[in-house]
Amino acid sequence: MAVEKYIDYIDDPNDTYEEYLEKAKKYNFRCVFFDGEDLDSYQKGLEILKGTDIVLAGAIDFPEGVMSLEEKMKDFEKMAAMGVPEIDYVLNQKAVESRDFETIEKEMTTIAEFCRKNKIKDKVIVEMCKLDGDEEAKRKVCEIALKAKPVYLKTSTGRSFKGADLNDVKLMKSILKDAVKIKAAGGIHNYEEAKAFIDAGASALGASAGIAIVEGESK
Repeated sequence: MAVEKYIDYIDDPNDTYEEYLEKAKKYNFRCVFFDGEDLDSYQKGLEILKGTDIVLAGAIDFPEGVMSLEEKMKDFEKMAAMGVPEIDYVLNQKAVESRDFETIEKEMTTIAEFCRKNKIKDKVIVEMCKLDGDEEAKRKVCEIALKAKPVYLKTSTGRSFKGADLNDVKLMKSILKDAVKIKAAGGIHNYEEAKAFIDAGASALGASAGIAIVEGESK
């Protein structure tokens, strides 16, 4: 399966930026994230990853999801100017919690259109756990994504009270089909769990346990 090429590797807080990227190179993950939002950090990461196909991605409003759309767009413009090819961002959490679908659609659509123009792969994070027990709301978010067409819809930040849920991924896949990719993140500990999410329809996995997952595949 080459499970490493599904993994967006999340750093171990005990590792330096350099150690994090060297581990990513050793295990040949799909994607890693540069440290902070400054150009020096991004260029340093590119230098370390030179000669690999590992994506060096950015993150905006992560994990809080509290910025206004205008504030987010300033960060997107900054990262676009830097040449960042892929960005995870958190949907406004107040809008998610209050089921403000109009705000959700405006944010997702505006960012998706900007990213298409700037050849950036956008990964929009919805804390699906905040919609637990409300299947209709989960479906509505997926239907908005189907219209807005971000490259990925992501299940969670992995920093809330719950991470990825297999049933959520199955629901997302049933609506999104192949029009929008799915990223599952949070609480994926081993190869068996990773494979279950991939089989359910996930195209990428956010995981701090990336090394354990890869080593588990080869057992």
